[in-house]
Amino acid sequence: MIPWLLLNLDITGSLLLIINFLGLDAVTFEPSFDVPMVNVTVKQGTTAILPCSVKFLGQHQVVWTDQWSTLLTFEDRRIIDDERLSVERPYTTDWNLHIRTVRHNDQGIYNCQVNTSPVKIKTVNLKVQVPAEIINKLSSDDVTAREGDTVTLVCNVTGIPMPTVTWHRHKSLEKDDVEKESEFCPGTNRIGVSGEVLIIHNVSRYCGGTYECVAFNGVPPAVNRHINVAVEFPPEIRLPNKRISQALRKETILECIVTAFPQEITIWTREGVQITNSFKYRVEIYAEEDHTIILSLRIRDLDYRDFGDYTCKASNRLGQDEERMNLYEHFDPKRPTTTLIPTTTPSMSDVTTVSWKYTRTYPPEVDSNPGNTVIIQPDTIPRPTQIQTDQIPTGNQHSDPLIPQQHSSVSNGLCTGSFLPVCTSGHTLASKNAGSCCQYFVSFLVITNTLTFLYHMGVVVS
Repeated sequence: MIPWLLLNLDITGSLLLIINFLGLDAVTFEPSFDVPMVNVTVKQGTTAILPCSVKFLGQHQVVWTDQWSTLLTFEDRRIIDDERLSVERPYTTDWNLHIRTVRHNDQGIYNCQVNTSPVKIKTVNLKVQVPAEIINKLSSDDVTAREGDTVTLVCNVTGIPMPTVTWHRHKSLEKDDVEKESEFCPGTNRIGVSGEVLIIHNVSRYCGGTYECVAFNGVPPAVNRHINVAVEFPPEIRLPNKRISQALRKETILECIVTAFPQEITIWTREGVQITNSFKYRVEIYAEEDHTIILSLRIRDLDYRDFGDYTCKASNRLGQDEERMNLYEHFDPKRPTTTLIPTTTPSMSDVTTVSWKYTRTYPPEVDSNPGNTVIIQPDTIPRPTQIQTDQIPTGNQHSDPLIPQQHSSVSNGLCTGSFLPVCTSGHTLASKNAGSCCQYFVSFLVITNTLTFLYHMGVVVS
């Protein structure tokens, strides 16, 4: 390439020498541009370089004008008062116009002119692209709606060329989200819904969440906006278990799951009375996923009074809900039910001792032979000085934690030695004390006959 240029220069120089030698007029070459027209596309905010290369300029001058024929530069000097403009000459033939921090209104036709006759012009078409932008004042903020409402989300954008808006929904990771959205929130469970406006008809609680609009027109970067949609709905209570068992003297925890928005009032009650924190009870709240909490009730040192129904209640301005949980006693398979009945039948003979029989019946659900009864026959308990008809025998070897301990007795010195004294006989009791003895006798007789009747009917008295 270089030898060829040198050859051309040598030929041109030789021609000029010949022309001068012959006395002919000097030959001049007209200025010319490399290309007559060029398009330049730049991004707003960058520097636009408008190229202009002139060959054989000679004594001519170069100027730049805009589409309104406004003179911008003369040779390498700026004419107008816009410091963003300048003429750069990386090579002697270059007269490039630089526009720094280019704006959209800089877009248009620019002319590089050489003052020949007629004037020679090179046209540069400048296009300025504007990245997508979301107009905040004309776009939706966070939205709160009630179930059944129609929700309209707007993402107003601008840019050159006009951006395309795509909607996305940020979904939670629940396993049944797809089914819920397909059934209750159609049209939002897929990515790629386009348009500046997104309409959700008959919105449900499953449509709540964060929606994102993304605007892009091919000019980086893309822009986005997040809009949170909150759907108000009345409470719904779900119980992991509707019945729960626990043994006496133990501790238990009742739980209910409450889903509502907004979360306002959530309590445990017993027999219509709200349960509050105390030594016996502890009420705690644990946050789960969006709009869901767990309300727990801890009950310490269970006794018989703690068994029964407990109610979990929740309410907000849209409605209320409640569910009932039953707490019942848990029976240990190794711990039988113990009852007590007398083994002696009252008679007219003198009796100085009373024998008792314990029966322990295992619950059917823990015994392979339901109703199996083990009878324990303790030693007879002497009662030499008094008759105790309703006292359960006590003592380390006969005690049972399930047997209630009662301590009532009938005692009269005149009746000692006879289990069933005949009050009408003057030989047994002194006449002056017969009346009081008969009072004891009548009361005792009623109790004894009742116990005897229940015993023969097969009823176990506990």
